[in-house]
Amino acid sequence: MPLLKPLLVLFLFSFAAADPSIVIDGEISDTQCAFDVHSTDGSHTAMTKTNVMGRTAEECTRTCVRNGGQYVLVDAVNKKVYRLAEQGRAAKFAAKQVRVRGIYDTNKVFSITSIEVR
Repeated sequence: MPLLKPLLVLFLFSFAAADPSIVIDGEISDTQCAFDVHSTDGSHTAMTKTNVMGRTAEECTRTCVRNGGQYVLVDAVNKKVYRLAEQGRAAKFAAKQVRVRGIYDTNKVFSITSIEVR
């Protein structure tokens, strides 16, 4: 029995070490603003000043998605934009600062395993 406990701990540690997920802090935005299709700086600032796509960042994000964009995760600190697999899950967090855990696959798409407001 004394050997069983260390083996169980080692097994659990090995399983946790193999977890391929990563954690990213950022903002749920849209492809149109994040990739400068409508904006000039990768943000909603210019668009909300003109009120063309909405008065707030959230309205702008949702309008851009309704007009053909997709939700993305913008990591401003590392200057990266991640395409998201779970569009419906991201929609609840439009223009919010979030912490996302997930897996970034070989197709450069981020699959969300958890998401929360920061």
